[in-house]
Amino acid sequence: MIKTNPFKAGAAMASIMPTPEIIDNTWHPQMAVRFDELGSPLFVKVLALSFDDRCELVLVNLDTINIPQTSGDNLRQAIADSLGIRPQDVIISCTHSHSTPFVEDLRREHPYFDHVRAAAQGAAEQAWAARQPARFGHACTHVVGASFNQRVPLPSGGVKFTRDYREGLASGRPVDPRLNIVRVDDDSGNPIAGWVRFAAHPACVIFDAPISAEYPGYMTQQLSDTVAGGAPVLFGFGAAGDVNCVPMFGSESDSERLGKNLAEQAAPVFESIQTHPPRRLASGHHTLQLPLDEPPSIQTLDRELAELQAFYHGLDDDPDLMWVLGVNCWKDWSVEKKKAYVVPLIKWIERMKIALEQSRTFPPTWPVPISAWVIDDLGLLFYAGEPFTEIGLAIAARSSLQDTLVLAHCNGWTGYLGTDEDRRRGGYETALWNRCFPEDVEIRPLPYALGAADAMISGSLALVDQIDRVQTTSGTA
Repeated sequence: MIKTNPFKAGAAMASIMPTPEIIDNTWHPQMAVRFDELGSPLFVKVLALSFDDRCELVLVNLDTINIPQTSGDNLRQAIADSLGIRPQDVIISCTHSHSTPFVEDLRREHPYFDHVRAAAQGAAEQAWAARQPARFGHACTHVVGASFNQRVPLPSGGVKFTRDYREGLASGRPVDPRLNIVRVDDDSGNPIAGWVRFAAHPACVIFDAPISAEYPGYMTQQLSDTVAGGAPVLFGFGAAGDVNCVPMFGSESDSERLGKNLAEQAAPVFESIQTHPPRRLASGHHTLQLPLDEPPSIQTLDRELAELQAFYHGLDDDPDLMWVLGVNCWKDWSVEKKKAYVVPLIKWIERMKIALEQSRTFPPTWPVPISAWVIDDLGLLFYAGEPFTEIGLAIAARSSLQDTLVLAHCNGWTGYLGTDEDRRRGGYETALWNRCFPEDVEIRPLPYALGAADAMISGSLALVDQIDRVQTTSGTA
């Protein structure tokens, strides 16, 4: 009797390129996209998987910087409803490319989200309908010189946000050199889809950027064209809250060069992967409760406000001022850009003072959803924020599986998560990120407290280990 292959896969993609009138360039004080120059086109790519019709999973990969929780939940529900599966089995994975528009949360007008949702739902339906018996394989190569850690420790106990990869590499702070490649074939060995994970911010350009999927777009397109037979190739943004690509503050041509160089390193690995019917596909879900700092005192806020105002007005006399609240502005910013950075910080303090004077209470923890998939000996951990590289490496080192990969910016947008040492040193990511956005943007109100990284690591490992202990060939933990 011939045993049938219980593993099925299908893939599809669709454009999510917007027109200028449906995007909002006001979400971040510095980051905006323009349309007079076009880079790598923006897509949604969908991989639909099932195992013996008992485990049904959908990965939706968006060429966008992030997706807020409410928008992500809405999109997951819409796709789940159209496919007849559970919303928790739909993962929204953002490439985090910095030359893409922000997807609105649902408290605002959201024409771009509506555009993305329609395209994603259509692609998901196509991928689901295209499922066929499939084979799976994965491999890894290592890349040197494509990433650097941007947080340089200072003797004072603080940290410098470097934009110079040479300074970052000289600091000795960690990067993740793994370039992970997944290949999904049909029963004849022809690619259905590919997937590549790398842990470096897609941020070659960042400010006043031509709209582009950045290096992930160039990399995945070249792989699709050269080794995947035109099949969609998805990108996973790894744990890289403190790691940027090389170069930073470059040009669109730098982004294209990096993407194609990474594709050249991934291509022979993709071709060498021997796919097989996987013996198991399982998933699980959990909500972490990560501790938050207590609100600053009125006295602390007054001191910080005075420092910000002195910096703001001092720029008129000294345009070279760089440091404020323990964070260094980029030296090449104009006075206008430095002031634009400071204004949201001032407004946040003003709002926080009013909240404290009104005796508003703040949550001691913040809920962060995580999901995990286990395919044979590979674990994929989907996390809603941006954990630092050290956290992703710690999870991989301590996991019960052969390899466990942390994917950032999945199913929400909870911001940076650093180690306790990183929290003590402060800096933009661990101390000030949550202050940089307008009041109506959906983010956590305070920085993570000491112990948050350990809680994330232990909670993530517990979920992966629970799934790994499932003895059946497929299921949900």
